[in-house]
Amino acid sequence: MMVWERLVSPRRTPEVHEATQRLRRLARLVGRVRDRDVTSMLLSPERAPPGAPEGSPAWNAFLGRLREDTHTGRELLRAFLRTEREGGLFDRVRRLLEFDPRADAGRGLLSILADERRRRQGRVRKAHRKARRDPTSERLHRLRIRIRQWRQFSALETASRAVAHQPPPPSWRRLQARLGTLHDLDVTLSTIPDELLDADPALRLRTRRRKLRRLVRATLEEIAARPVRATARARRAA
Repeated sequence: MMVWERLVSPRRTPEVHEATQRLRRLARLVGRVRDRDVTSMLLSPERAPPGAPEGSPAWNAFLGRLREDTHTGRELLRAFLRTEREGGLFDRVRRLLEFDPRADAGRGLLSILADERRRRQGRVRKAHRKARRDPTSERLHRLRIRIRQWRQFSALETASRAVAHQPPPPSWRRLQARLGTLHDLDVTLSTIPDELLDADPALRLRTRRRKLRRLVRATLEEIAARPVRATARARRAA
């Protein structure tokens, strides 16, 4: 929708922008519900190692509250979706995508895609530098988002068949997957009350997170070093 906003007639731009903002709000709510679902899955008793002892009453009470919160979140999402559907959001989006583009949209598309590609790749590089320098949970999560946006845009370029492009290399895609798992662990552990952080399920997740963070940091360094190695090989060949 963001690219389409730049291709339609200027008098249509406010309508497309308003629909885009509503879709973003919906996506954020879906993301929060998804985080709750993943947290419940990671903490479910079925995922404990074979032979692990049953949780304490305090831990089981926490899981009960978590299930209630997850159910409440899903009900809120259902109500929000119903409101947006009845408010005509999805019909409006369908109509907006049927608008004729501007007369110069064909030429403008090439410029828009080139600008967007440079912007998104620049954001990935910036987020990578920050995460490599200080890999906090927030910075790693931001890097994951930037890589995902880059991949989504690459898919749009492929669908448009407008330009030849270079999609994110496999190393970036693997990094995004690992960062996604790390984010799930961060969200889950942040949900556990302080007094239960020493419970066996929490300790297992913390151990898993430490191992994954080491792997992520190694991947960050590997990606950063790759251009250096390539340059060194070029110099030797010369």
